[in-house]
Amino acid sequence: MGRFLRSLVLMALLVLAGVSASAQDADRILGVYKVVGETTGELSHVRIYRNGDKYDGRIIWLEHPNNADGTKRLDAMNPDPALRALPADEILILDGLHYDAKKEQWIGGTIYNPVDGKVYDVLAEFENDEVLRVRGYVGSPMFGKTYLWDRLE
Repeated sequence: MGRFLRSLVLMALLVLAGVSASAQDADRILGVYKVVGETTGELSHVRIYRNGDKYDGRIIWLEHPNNADGTKRLDAMNPDPALRALPADEILILDGLHYDAKKEQWIGGTIYNPVDGKVYDVLAEFENDEVLRVRGYVGSPMFGKTYLWDRLE
């Protein structure tokens, strides 16, 4: 009986170690990234953070947070009228990603484009330790565009 119990404990520890390693892999995405706007070339910083068992990303800094007249830039293109008064440097840009350990990708979420107010499916994976490859798409990743986000912290 002692041998059987030891085997069960060992198996449980191995499973827990695997879960812990997977969680560490998933949390690799946490941090702040420098993003260059495709159409504007404007720099922004996006913080990716854990939200329960998912990952979200929010703009935390804009190169140009104000309009030419000095007023705060807002999320004017948001399809939800209630969110159009949100400052542009607080926009939720990534929503609901989860980690797929087999593919080593964060999938299943959406990415919001504040320039046109559209929402796209998204997947993210690391190109290397410092560059996150973010792909927004419609329907299939084959029909999308990839952006490289540089890790700042």
